[in-house]
This record gives sequence, C-alpha cells and structure tokens, in this order.
Amino acid sequence: MANVNRPNGFSPVKSLIGGGFSEQGNLYAIANDGTNSYAIGDVVMSAASADANGVAFVQKWAGATTTSALPLGIIVGFVTPPVTNSLLGASLTLEKTWIGLNAGTQYVLVNDDPMVVFEAQFDSTAVAVTDLHKNAAVTIVADQTVGGTVNAFMSSIVLTSPAVTATLPVRIIGAVQRADNVVGAYVRVLCKWNYHEYGVTAGASGTVVSYLAP
Repeated sequence: MANVNRPNGFSPVKSLIGGGFSEQGNLYAIANDGTNSYAIGDVVMSAASADANGVAFVQKWAGATTTSALPLGIIVGFVTPPVTNSLLGASLTLEKTWIGLNAGTQYVLVNDDPMVVFEAQFDSTAVAVTDLHKNAAVTIVADQTVGGTVNAFMSSIVLTSPAVTATLPVRIIGAVQRADNVVGAYVRVLCKWNYHEYGVTAGASGTVVSYLAP
C-alpha cells in the first residue's frame, strides 16, 4: 500500500533521555512578520530581542545548520496575545493552529528540548531501508498560505535527500511503526536533531549562538 502524502510538519513524540511527550512547551514571542506564516509543526529559531515583558522573540527557521541559523524548537501551540502588558492569565488557544502574514506580535509554545524525538514525513524521494539511519535535509515553505497546494492550517515541512552528510540538520532513527506506513515515498520516520541551539551548536562561540552574541 502506498503512503499518503499528507505532511503536518514535525510532531514531538518523546525524549531520547526517557519519557513521552508531555504536550507542553516554553513561551516565545513572534514579532510582526510580513514574510512567513507559522503553523503547529513549524520549526523556529531565536531572533534578536524580546517583547516588552522580556519574552524572547523567535522567527521561522529556514532549514540551515550553520551557526547563523540553528533550530530552537517545534511549535506545539499558540497563546492568546495579552490585552495588557502582562502575560498572566493568557490562555492556550486550542482552536488556533496557524498565523498569517503581518499578524502583529504573537505568542507560541515551543518544544525546545534538544533531545526531542519527533515524527516527520518524507517528500516523494524513494526512501530505502538503507536510508533509515542516515541524515536528512528539510524543505520549508516561508508563507504556507499562498500557492493553492499548501494547507495553511498545518505545517508543510517535509524531509528530503537522505545522506550521510554530517552537516544535515536531522538524523533519522527509523520508520514509524504503523500499519499505514511503509518504507518508500512519503514514509513517516522518527528523527532527532543533529544541530540545536540548546545542544550541539556546530562551533558557535560559548553558549550564545554567534548571530545573537553582542
């Protein structure tokens, strides 16, 4: 049976150091963005500065693994923007799964665990069993609300080009073991980060990645 092509970004499953996904995340802010849309399952990286309350800004990660662009984590939820200058009492917006362009300052919950194991889908690449311990590149769409072929309500991130190349951002752990998932095109796999802002920083100076250092 062929796999269904239905990407939904990266989905946290568990941690490499034990325990399942708690469905929690840390709070970050997204400044007004006229280039990128954001959905649950998208990956963000740190951006300079923070909001007036000191909530750190993040921006959409474009898939690079250099010290100028390290993934921070996976969006797992959105929080209602505060009416006042306080975030106390702000609630999780369960019906909200994405934000479009020029939406003003928004707040997201991010799984920023560098040891997270997450599920992801490959593109049309003919993945073989010999690829399931390799690394992978990612394909990311900046604005998922245009083009007519991408659903704005879920992330369109997919894996591509499995290889042994050490600089690729994602390590494949194996295929997801479900009856509707077979090795081949659009296979869903479990993955871990090869590079992460809070983990391996690929030579970034000290504990602050170079693009945020003063």
